[in-house]
Amino acid sequence: MKIIRNTLPISDIYNMMKSGELTVNRSYQRGTGLWPDNARSYFIDTILNDFPFPKVVIRQIVDLKTKKAKREIIDGQQRLTTIRDFIDNKFKLTNVSKKYVGMKYEDLPESIPEAFLSYEVSTDNIVTASTEEILEIFRRLNSYTLPLNTSEKRHATYQGQFKWFISNLTEHVTPFFEKYQTLTLRDISRMGDADLLTECCQLKLEGIQNRSSKKLEDIYKNYDIIFANETELKDIITTSFNFIKDNFSEVFENCKIQSYNFYSLMGALIYNRYGFPDPKQELAGLNIINQFCVNVNQSSDELIRIFTEAEDKLVNGNYPDFVNASIATTHSYKNRLTRIATLINALRIP
Repeated sequence: MKIIRNTLPISDIYNMMKSGELTVNRSYQRGTGLWPDNARSYFIDTILNDFPFPKVVIRQIVDLKTKKAKREIIDGQQRLTTIRDFIDNKFKLTNVSKKYVGMKYEDLPESIPEAFLSYEVSTDNIVTASTEEILEIFRRLNSYTLPLNTSEKRHATYQGQFKWFISNLTEHVTPFFEKYQTLTLRDISRMGDADLLTECCQLKLEGIQNRSSKKLEDIYKNYDIIFANETELKDIITTSFNFIKDNFSEVFENCKIQSYNFYSLMGALIYNRYGFPDPKQELAGLNIINQFCVNVNQSSDELIRIFTEAEDKLVNGNYPDFVNASIATTHSYKNRLTRIATLINALRIP
């Protein structure tokens, strides 16, 4: 067995597929059918933006009678068939492709099709390999990945509106998480940012809840096909986050804000300006004020004091309830409520 590592332009791959020189051997494929439209569009958008994607593995077989080489796809069927179908104008890009939404291949602006066809795809070409060796390669290709966690399973299972809504939000917010270490790079690589933003959305959709993988999955499921209030929710989440970024960067520079307290701060901001659906009795005494914050400077100083005591675990300080709610079972309803209520009041200092 010999493996030749190479790159091929999309134009060559497309022509090989159209001529039958490169085919799909379904014995090696994990599933049947095409990717959903959003997944296909996201993949094409990856190429249009010149981002890399995982290499394709191809088996090369020489027909001794015709003395011609034939190739079959071992790993990468969905990627290559998506490329072929896009060039053949079989689908339009959905709104997950912000720049090219609604376009087929034939609709792309001048010079973009040429760049698309010139994109180099990394390939492993396997020659002089037995069927047993090919099957072993395929088994090994699928044995090195970590088991999916619940967040990754949700993103693999659902390909509808809410999944891509969260995906777009992470592009906007995750650099902030990285900069201030709200989440670790490992957390982000395992979809921790998507989980955190989903819970922030849950605040407006359902109010404060215990952390529950099932409840988060229900959100993905309920808004998978129809997501009527997408524009409204996007405005609420991005406006609330932008307020943090524009007004409270000093707080994040002075304090280590863990993910559960980013959630708490988002909850306080959302409640102050927009409210929660059917707020719990415990928040009944805190009316919506239709603004995020009364006095940014005063609130910024107060937030630094609160988060510093939480970071130092100062249970005998000025904010013992908040500190205790930040030490253990941080994702329980009771502790989330305590922290959010404290921050709501901190944002209302005149």
